[in-house]
Amino acid sequence: QIPICGRGVDWKGAYGWIEPQCKIDHPDITNHQGHIFAHSEDVIPKWKNLTVGSLTEFHLYYDGQGLGAEDCVTRKVLRLTIPWETAQQVFGEAGERIPEFERRFQVTMRAYQWVLIDGSASGLPFILFEVWGSPRSIVPAVIAITSDGEKCIAQMLVPESRLWKIDLQTLRHRCACTELSQDATLTDPMRCHSLSFEGARDECSRALHALVTQICD
Repeated sequence: QIPICGRGVDWKGAYGWIEPQCKIDHPDITNHQGHIFAHSEDVIPKWKNLTVGSLTEFHLYYDGQGLGAEDCVTRKVLRLTIPWETAQQVFGEAGERIPEFERRFQVTMRAYQWVLIDGSASGLPFILFEVWGSPRSIVPAVIAITSDGEKCIAQMLVPESRLWKIDLQTLRHRCACTELSQDATLTDPMRCHSLSFEGARDECSRALHALVTQICD
């Protein structure tokens, strides 16, 4: 069963409500303003509260009294820069293959291009992508984007506000060629530092899983 994505809209103690981001075909969906009931017992990890406004993946159930969400996992995000040529190879000239990529990896993609004040292209040789989803989904998606055969080169972005969470020793234990820029590589829309991984696919995959644990609350 493919999980449903929604946004937390209310939380009171041990339960709350999720607003689904897709159409749900069920006669009870009109109850509670179309929101889905969620209990902290059904959150992963168990008894963890869902933050209002956070994106959440869940499976839908019906217990005879109404619709509920189980196996609730808060969506995480990884940010990376990709050369234009690579982005077009993976996603098509105009990004037409992004919807299929999202379905295959069960992620949500966001792409950002810098423009000049007059609206024209900035000429920067790369594009910024955000990959949203569960940790088990976003890491394989990033590996698919940044790998050529068995070799992976991933240029990740870490918000400056999250640098204190980075444990380079742990990351380098998983991928020896791990480098963090001393200065911010981007200042818009937020100050970010570049964190690069280079190695075999499995090495970079282990490092990315560790990165998600470190910086994605």
